[in-house]
Amino acid sequence: MISIDDYSDAVRRFAAMALARDDDRLELFVHGLQGDPVAETCIDLRGAVATQAERASRKAYLEIGLFQAPCEDRRLDWWLFYFDIAHAQANLQLETSCERYRRDHPLFMGAPGLFDSIRRSRSEEDHAAGSPDYELLDGTAVMAIEDSEVFNLGQGFGRLATPLAPGIPAWGKTAFPGAPLYVRLDPGFWSAEQPPMRLFEAAIAPANPAWMDTLALFPGQRSYAAYLLEDCEPGYDLDRCRDYRIRDLRRLEIVATRRKPDYLSMMIEELPRPDAPDGLMVGYCIHLDTRAGIGTPMAQARLQHLDLAINVYTGADRAARMDDSLQHGKVQDATYRTHLYRIEDIPFPALFTFAGLFLRSKTLFNEWLTDLGLDLPASLPGGH
Repeated sequence: MISIDDYSDAVRRFAAMALARDDDRLELFVHGLQGDPVAETCIDLRGAVATQAERASRKAYLEIGLFQAPCEDRRLDWWLFYFDIAHAQANLQLETSCERYRRDHPLFMGAPGLFDSIRRSRSEEDHAAGSPDYELLDGTAVMAIEDSEVFNLGQGFGRLATPLAPGIPAWGKTAFPGAPLYVRLDPGFWSAEQPPMRLFEAAIAPANPAWMDTLALFPGQRSYAAYLLEDCEPGYDLDRCRDYRIRDLRRLEIVATRRKPDYLSMMIEELPRPDAPDGLMVGYCIHLDTRAGIGTPMAQARLQHLDLAINVYTGADRAARMDDSLQHGKVQDATYRTHLYRIEDIPFPALFTFAGLFLRSKTLFNEWLTDLGLDLPASLPGGH
């Protein structure tokens, strides 16, 4: 029988093969592995280490009809194998999606001129141009096809980084056509032919901007808020139950800090459970700043920039971040962090629409808005 290390290596190889297929039907790919000598050996090992609790947690999947086998336990072992591959695939996808841009990535091998459109970082204080950030592309260099995740690069086609919903760059471009914006495309994907577009359903409406009417924080002051999800039965609150049990979301933190009379910044981070079986804890993070001074009506203030990013915590970093709080300033650094989108010089109230589109938990987002005296518009999706 193979070792645990051999099993892990095989799972990762199968996950890479599934990613190379570039479709969403992982269960059919794994089903097709029945009879493969390596896969069957993996099932032998998975069955030997499987607990009855693990098998019981997957019994509902037997109704789907995949993985026919002589006995129920063998079928359940195939489902456990499937989820091991799914978790490995999620890790691989994030690793690739979050790598710093390099010329040898498929995206730039296919469209080499695009490498010159990488955003150059600038000081938030004096806007002095700096070196390439190797994370974001100038939004004017790429064009979304029908507001989808597929982008025309002039030389072939690319697609958005996986964690970013297509509605975000589409809305930003439509609502603020003159604003500088930057977007992250998946560096591991390029196609000479236009790939099929996925179907998304979204209706976008701006949130009511009645919040922090005069941005009345003084230098050195910080305003903090946090919202926690607790488990409940579906009949009590279906949205809350879905966010907690299926999406594994746990906490939303918001902190605003004024460092100078004319400089205020905000950080918002949505955190999932720190012990997810895929080994990942992916925080959805929003950062913004404004030069609006104390007493400026928020409706008249403009953001210097708004960034959407993911913070990926792995290993011990997961529990360390969950034990920390933005309330106290410095928190556990992410294992790795990747910017997905950036837009500059937009009205402050646009924050709420971007947050409603980017954050995954409608429940947590709605609680935050409620405390601000706002309502979550029914037509605005609270997340993916």
